[in-house]
Amino acid sequence: MLLLPPKTISLSRRLLLCTAAFATVPFALSAQEDTILLDEIVVSTASGITTTVQDAPASVTVIDQETIAAEGARDVNDLLRQVPGLNLTRGNDGISQVSFRGISASRTLILVDGRRISTGKSFARHYQGDLNVVPLDAIERIEVVRGPMSTLYGSDAMGGVVNIITKKPTGDWSGSITTDFGFGEASTTGDNRQISGYVSGTLSETVDVEFWGKVSERDAPDAFTYLDNTGAEASVYGSDGSSSNEIGARLTWRPNGVLEWGFEATTGQEKYLASEGGHATNNIDRDSYAITNEWHLGAGTLSSYLRYEDSSNASWSDPSWGDPITYETITFETRYSAEALLGGKTFGYTVGGTIAKDELSDPATNRDGALIEGDVVTGALYAEGRFDVTDALTLTAGLRYDNHENFGDHFTPRLYANYDFGNGLVLKAGYAQAFVAPDLRALNPNYRMASRGNGCKPYPGPCIIYGNPDIEPETSDNYEIGLNYQGGAFNWELTAFYNDIQDMIGARKTGETDADSGFAIFERTNIESGKTAGIEGGFTFDVSENLTWNSSFTYLAKSEFKYESLDHAFPMATTPKWNITTGASWSANDRLTLSGNVTYVGKQIGYVTEDELSAEEARAVPAGQNKDPYFLVDVAMAYDLTDTTRLNVGIDNLFDEQPADETSYRENGRLFKLGLTTRF
Repeated sequence: MLLLPPKTISLSRRLLLCTAAFATVPFALSAQEDTILLDEIVVSTASGITTTVQDAPASVTVIDQETIAAEGARDVNDLLRQVPGLNLTRGNDGISQVSFRGISASRTLILVDGRRISTGKSFARHYQGDLNVVPLDAIERIEVVRGPMSTLYGSDAMGGVVNIITKKPTGDWSGSITTDFGFGEASTTGDNRQISGYVSGTLSETVDVEFWGKVSERDAPDAFTYLDNTGAEASVYGSDGSSSNEIGARLTWRPNGVLEWGFEATTGQEKYLASEGGHATNNIDRDSYAITNEWHLGAGTLSSYLRYEDSSNASWSDPSWGDPITYETITFETRYSAEALLGGKTFGYTVGGTIAKDELSDPATNRDGALIEGDVVTGALYAEGRFDVTDALTLTAGLRYDNHENFGDHFTPRLYANYDFGNGLVLKAGYAQAFVAPDLRALNPNYRMASRGNGCKPYPGPCIIYGNPDIEPETSDNYEIGLNYQGGAFNWELTAFYNDIQDMIGARKTGETDADSGFAIFERTNIESGKTAGIEGGFTFDVSENLTWNSSFTYLAKSEFKYESLDHAFPMATTPKWNITTGASWSANDRLTLSGNVTYVGKQIGYVTEDELSAEEARAVPAGQNKDPYFLVDVAMAYDLTDTTRLNVGIDNLFDEQPADETSYRENGRLFKLGLTTRF
C-alpha cells in the first residue's frame, strides 16, 4: 500500500477515500454472514403503497420514535442534520431552513400526516417554518424523502419532502409531558423554554380520542456584525425569537371493521419576538379542521380527507398592528391503494385525485395602496404502479395530471427501479419530473416587496421586487442512482443525483429605480436554468451491543443557475460543498445513554469573488457566502430517572463555532439544554 504524507492529500480527497473505504466494509461482512437482517421500518411517503425503507422507490430516511426520545431535541429542526442530502445552515434572513441536494429551501414540501400546511403562504418572507407546528411528544416518526415527489404531491416537492407522522391511539390511556429549557449565547442564540404534551385514550369500543399541545418561548438573539463586500462592518439581526401556543385534538370513530372516520381540529397563536427592548414583529394565528376517512374496500384501502386551513399574519407598524395578511385553503383528496397478482407477480398500485382552492388577501406587500388578493383552483389526477418484474427487479411508474386555473394542464411522470442483488444489497435508480407553480403574489403586478439582498439574486441588495402575471411554472428533470445495503450490524447507502431545472423562477433587474426608496427595481421572471449534482450517503454501524456509530455526508459537485446575459454561473442556494455529520451513541447501562455529533460545514458551493468576474458580473457577487469551513459539535446525555421519566441534558455547538466574518448569517451559538419527559 502506498502511503502519502497527509499534506499531499486535500481534505476533499481524504473524505472521498474514507467514504470509499466504508463502502467496501459491507461486502466483506456479507461474505461472512449467512443470514442478513433486512430493514423493517415501513414508510408511506415515498409511494402510495406502504413499504420498507430499502424497498421504497426513492431515497428515504426515517427518524423513529426511539431516536426522537433519545436526542433530547427541542424541535424537528434539531433532528434533521444527520439526513444525507439535507442542508440546515442558515440563510441570509437568519432562519434555519431545510433544503435538499443544493436546491433552494422553497422547493422543500413539509407535510403533516401526508397533508400540506399553508401557514407560510401568509408570509411574503421570514417565515420560521412549519416544522414546529407539531410538538415532538405527538410525533410517531418523521419520513424524509430526498428528490422530487411531484407525482404524488404536486407543486413544491421538487427538492424533497419532510412528512411528520403523528402518533395513533394504542387502545389504553397513555401519553407524555416534556419540559425543555435552553440557555444560549445572546449574540447568536437566545434562551428558550417549552412545555409540551400528548395524551390518547379510548372513550368506547369504537371511539378513540387524542390531545396534544405546546407552549413555548424562544428569545431573539442580539444583532451580530459581519464584513460586507467592501470590508466595512455591517450589523444584522439573526432570526426572530418566538412565543407560541399550539393545541390539537382528534376523534377517531370505527363503527365496524372496514370503516374509520377521523375528526381533527388544531389552533395556534405565535408572536415573533425582537431582541430585548424591541416590539414583537409579527402576530400569527392559524386554525385548521379536517375530516378523514379510511375504508377497507375490496383488496385495498380508500383514504380520503377534507381539510380547511385559515392563517393570518399581522406585522407591527408603530404604533399599532397593521391589517393582517390572510391565506385560506380548502383541500379534498382521495386515493385508493391495493395489491393484486399479474401473471403470478405482485402489482401494487395507487390511484387518486385532489382539488384545492387557495385564497390570498395581502394588504402589506403592495404598491400604490393596492390590495394584493386573489384565489386559484387547482385539481389533479394521479396514478402509480409498482410491479415485481422478477424476484430481483421491481419497477415503479407514476404519472400525475395537474390542472391549474392560470397555467392549464401539466403532466409529471416518474420511473424508478429497484434491483435486489441479495444478501441485503439493493440498487436503486430513477427519473422524475417536478414542477413549481408561481404563487399568487408573484403573479400579481401590484405586488411590491423590499429585499436587503437574498431576493435580489444574483445581484446584491437592497432592491424592490414587483410581481409579474406572465411568469410560467418552473420545471425540472431529476435523476438518481445509488446502492442501499442492510446487513444488520452495518447498514449504508450511497446515491448520486443530478437535477436540471428549467424556467427557474427568480427576479430580473429592470434598470429602473424605485422613487420612494431609491432601490433598484426587480421583476419576477423565469430565468434561464439551474443545475445541481452531487453524491450523498451515510451508514449506521453497531460497533457493539451498546455502541452505535452514525455518519452521513453530502458532496455537491454543482449547484448553480445562469442569469440572463451574465456568462458566469452563480450559487443556487447558501449551501456548503461538503456537509458531513458523524456521531456515536453509547448505552453505558440500562438507564444512561451518552451521545455526540460532529458536523463539518464546508465552503460555499460555487463561491464567487469579484476578481474572477467581468465588471458587470462583479456587481452580482451574492451575499451570504461562506468561504471558510467550520465544525459544529453537539453532546448529549439521556438518563432514565425511573421507568417512565427521562432526563435529557446537552450542549449544542459546544465550541460556539461560526462561519467566516464576511458571511452575513450565523449558526445557532452555544446552547445548554435541559429537558425532562414523563410518560404515563
